[in-house]
Amino acid sequence: MKHTTTRLLAAALTAALLLPCAQTVTMADDTRTVTVSTTEELLAALADARAGDEIIVKEGIYRNEEWIGDWSAFYANASGTAENPIILRSEDPEHPAHLQAGGDDDKLALRIIGSYWQIRDLIVSDAAKGIFLQQSEHSIISGCEVYNIGGEAIHIIDNSSYNLVENCYVHDAGTVTPQYGEGVYIGSSHKTEGYGYECHYNTVRGCTFGPNVAADHVDIKEYTIGNLVEYCTFDGTGIQGENGGDSFVEIKGNYCTVRNNIGYRNGCEKVLYAFDLNVQLDGWGQYNKIYDNTVHMDTTDCCITKSWNCSTMVFRNTATPEGITHSGNMTMQVLGFALPGDADENGTVDMEDVQTMQNLLVNRPCRYLSPENADMDVSGTLTAADLTLLKRLILSGTQQEPVMTVDFTKEEAGKWRMSDGLADRTLTFTLQGEAGCKVNMAWGYWNPNTVNESTGSTGKWHQIGLGEYTADENGRITIIVTTPAEDPVTRIALEIYDYYGADGSTSDMDLVELVSVQVQ
Repeated sequence: MKHTTTRLLAAALTAALLLPCAQTVTMADDTRTVTVSTTEELLAALADARAGDEIIVKEGIYRNEEWIGDWSAFYANASGTAENPIILRSEDPEHPAHLQAGGDDDKLALRIIGSYWQIRDLIVSDAAKGIFLQQSEHSIISGCEVYNIGGEAIHIIDNSSYNLVENCYVHDAGTVTPQYGEGVYIGSSHKTEGYGYECHYNTVRGCTFGPNVAADHVDIKEYTIGNLVEYCTFDGTGIQGENGGDSFVEIKGNYCTVRNNIGYRNGCEKVLYAFDLNVQLDGWGQYNKIYDNTVHMDTTDCCITKSWNCSTMVFRNTATPEGITHSGNMTMQVLGFALPGDADENGTVDMEDVQTMQNLLVNRPCRYLSPENADMDVSGTLTAADLTLLKRLILSGTQQEPVMTVDFTKEEAGKWRMSDGLADRTLTFTLQGEAGCKVNMAWGYWNPNTVNESTGSTGKWHQIGLGEYTADENGRITIIVTTPAEDPVTRIALEIYDYYGADGSTSDMDLVELVSVQVQ
């Protein structure tokens, strides 16, 4: 009996060793490291995931053609914490694990429901949708390649905020449904039901999109606030132009920032704009900033931005060929964006600016820096003294509004037209003439919605007299006006009616020039 029991135990042990089995190591702090090498082990690890788990996936193909967890091939519904995130990663980033569904028209490859996940260095392919991040905050998708996807490649959805998609390579998306073949899709259309719409303050950074991403490479939907796209590269090859997918980035949310990206149209005739802004609902598609981008558009028939009825600030963008401009009636073409202390140029002074300055001073990576705003002591050099002054400013609780210098054109002697997008703003006009000269002036704005009583047509020019101003001893004249908040101001002009020299004689209006327009 003793020998029989021993033989049975030995046989059981041998069989167990021969079966594929995930290796789980529990640490002293109750966190776990789970190493998997088969599809079944990966499915089990995801189903059992908890805060602090590190799921390490060995090199190989992990394919699941069964449906689990809401039409998904791989699925998890769990949350980590700030201290103990859940990590899902390839064992070797140089030889990544490869997750597949049943094909580019078959289910969703990887659905994660929960916060504080880190998904790193995986290949995800052969699915109707790629990575689906749902009801998630503070999660990271990093270093992943997503391709051969029937619809959208990466979707941040259902009240998911403060997430990061970085250093990913997305290509060949929209292979089945090109009208929904976005690279990264943030939020949901207002026509979609069943998901929360509030997907705020997510970041897409350092990603490479294309070729053959059929729709917009990044699509930011209505109801979303504060999303950021930066340091990405866009290859327009293969954009299909269906369902409005005709740009690198499409913005329908508010307070989004798109900066420091580079885009190549690469002869794709379906790419009409580098950046496309749209109003899907009243109040949305507003207050966005697009700056420091470089786009190569092949033809002057394209635009850097299209933003009709969307208030948009654009500045320091570079485009080839020369002559490419912006299309829209509310586009504020900013020449300068000044806010002392706003080192990362996001419109506020906060601890992120402190971190930016600290990184700079100790030679750590500093993704974005506005030297003019960071130079607190106006010395022309960034030093620890600037960091000290910045900290004092934050501790004081003082928060200033940025001052923008905007573009304008001279239409004729004594008349200038401003940049668009200036509704609900305070404008400071600075003119230069002769010392002691006098000007009689007016300003006006175009409201496209007001009915013109004299003609009965929609659209009316409102002219507001300013009266007479006298230049100071340096010949400077400063005029401050406030545009109405309730009207969709789309054009503004400043005009001199009369110009008199210091001796009172009528003079040539060419003797006075508008030198700057600042906006707050």
